Amino acid sequence: MPASAPWGAAGELAASRHGVLTRHQAADNGISAKVIRRLLRTGHLREPAPGVLIVSGAPDTWRQRVEVATLASRSAGVAGFRSAAALHGFDGYRPGPLELLIPSRRHIELPDLVVHRGPMDRRDLCMVDAIASTSIARTLCDLGSVDPPSKVRIAFESAWRNGCSLRSLRSTAERLHRPGQRGTKLVLALLDEAVPQQQATESALEVRVEQALRGIAGVVRQHTVRSSSGRFVARVDFAIPELRIAIEAQSRQHHFGPQRESADATREVALLAQGWVVRYITDAQCREPHKLRASIAS
Repeated sequence: MPASAPWGAAGELAASRHGVLTRHQAADNGISAKVIRRLLRTGHLREPAPGVLIVSGAPDTWRQRVEVATLASRSAGVAGFRSAAALHGFDGYRPGPLELLIPSRRHIELPDLVVHRGPMDRRDLCMVDAIASTSIARTLCDLGSVDPPSKVRIAFESAWRNGCSLRSLRSTAERLHRPGQRGTKLVLALLDEAVPQQQATESALEVRVEQALRGIAGVVRQHTVRSSSGRFVARVDFAIPELRIAIEAQSRQHHFGPQRESADATREVALLAQGWVVRYITDAQCREPHKLRASIAS
């Protein structure tokens, strides 16, 4: 790769964007079309889409492919829907699909790319890891139109848990809502449920446990148990305080290993000493909610 100063500037730009830059960006950094043609011939650059360049040797990653897609739209499009959800790190969404939101009819030729077309407001855009994307709030509203409510609920809880403001989320959902829009309607319903809870669940498994417990009266989330003298005993994932039943979401991720198991045992002894019954629920049990509810009700 040429070590000239102009290429150094362009190379630094590409390195900060997953090894990707456009021909225009290269030109702005002093790389002529003639030099680009030579670098393409020698294999130092690749051009996966017209006007979009990849520096050879840069790691071939999912984020690189998303960046290529956004630049292939001449920067009109942004990562959206499931791609944006994966960028934001929502529970239940992993790098995989390539999905763009584009406000125009511009055609893009890229393998496995799904294009959604619709209006975009600057307030609904952000940068995530140097990639143009829809915001957390806009992404949740869009997911509600393409994915099952149960999956969107898990994403909603993870966004809330990681600091997303419910007030800003409601403001976005109300601004975007139109009659018949499924996504914004779902987000507004989730917000209505969230307000009385006051705090988010602590894991995706807790969301599934809470859904499985629906229909059992008196269940509250993130309950603090205290002794008769007011001393802190434990905080449990869910509880039926009136019956002194503590319900814990049991996962290998958070409850596996000697130290964790010892801490759980000590905690359970402290709860039992206060007259509480502790019930552990696994992900497998959540898949049969009727049996689970009947077991707890008994």
